[in-house]
Amino acid sequence: MTTDIHHLLAPYVLDALEPDERNVFEAHLAQCELCRSELGGFAETASRIGGAQAETPPPELRDRLMAMAATTPQERPVVTAMAQRSRLRRALPRIAVAAAAVVAAVSIAGFVNEHQKADDLRAERDEMVAVLTSSDAAMSVDASTGGASVRVISSPSHDAAVVVGTSLRALRSDQVYQLWTVHDGRTTSAGVMGRGPGMMLVDGIKGVDALAVTVEPKGGSKTPTSDPILSASI
Repeated sequence: MTTDIHHLLAPYVLDALEPDERNVFEAHLAQCELCRSELGGFAETASRIGGAQAETPPPELRDRLMAMAATTPQERPVVTAMAQRSRLRRALPRIAVAAAAVVAAVSIAGFVNEHQKADDLRAERDEMVAVLTSSDAAMSVDASTGGASVRVISSPSHDAAVVVGTSLRALRSDQVYQLWTVHDGRTTSAGVMGRGPGMMLVDGIKGVDALAVTVEPKGGSKTPTSDPILSASI
């Protein structure tokens, strides 16, 4: 087994290979017991991350979010949607594999804007891959008593973060999850997430103290109308 072939395992799991790459890897997979074993291990990896110890946000964070939301002018959202497939051309460092395992376990279809151009989606996909594979990528976690969690994989060098929400309960048709950034004493909408689990890419995280998720009316709100259900410090 060559190193290059082995490095195709993670993108294979994410269905992120070109057809010719996929054919080559599947032919190799049929003959490689180690790769088959590692392939099965991705489910275990996702399970371990799902049960990872959450970092408790500062006690005053939720109060600060609501207080600032009441007085702060809102800026244009700086969030982008993620395509369902990502081409990974090189080996994934440990944190990227961890994030990929989580991504593989959640649905992100609800976050793809149907009116967005394919070129924009490809650019956003590439930026997300860059964040996940960055050498300075770091993860922070917050989990609720009901099992829902938000994981923020941030990269200072790329000034961006990937936000992954898991086990979020399905909302009513007139409700959505909305993501907020808190920075420089201001709360800013980072965009509407949808009605269930998924992930988003947030640009411009320099100076951001935390990211938080609230339940809002369909279409989103200019300021939070409910307490954050999840929040993670950066």
